[in-house]
Amino acid sequence: MNTATAAGASSCPTAGPGQIGDLHSEWILVGWEKHPGDGPFDFRAKLGKFYDFTGPNVVLYDDFEPQHRVARSASEYGTFWTAPFTAMRSARHRVMDGPDVIAGSDLATSTLEFAARLEAADRAITGIRTRSSLVWQCTAQGWKIVREHNSTRRVDQDEIDSLIPG
Repeated sequence: MNTATAAGASSCPTAGPGQIGDLHSEWILVGWEKHPGDGPFDFRAKLGKFYDFTGPNVVLYDDFEPQHRVARSASEYGTFWTAPFTAMRSARHRVMDGPDVIAGSDLATSTLEFAARLEAADRAITGIRTRSSLVWQCTAQGWKIVREHNSTRRVDQDEIDSLIPG
């Protein structure tokens, strides 16, 4: 166990409030939400509590990112999403399955499936369903995401309307 893990062990609950399942749900339902009229997307302000911004072993990937880039830091990952989320009118999410969690004292993994209704500035709707897998590491600041893999499929208008009504 490294020093950061030992120092953070008491701040990384595996049950009750603040545990991984709660964090993963909050990550998608709060962190990635955007409402009409929200200002420019600030990744660190919206999602900074979830990601490890200082660790050397961060690897983040989302196949919905058009260039299919792999980020080696949370800061780099944020740059992938700033322009698209700033341009978007709204993003609404719903957890469809999970989260399913396996948690140890210094590492944990969680998986959930979510649906998202993404509204462009021109009001065009994109519907998606995504399977999200995260690896969390216990740090002195609590659980932080160090690995992310999201696999997305687009869904048609009828399906997204039934999951997240307009």
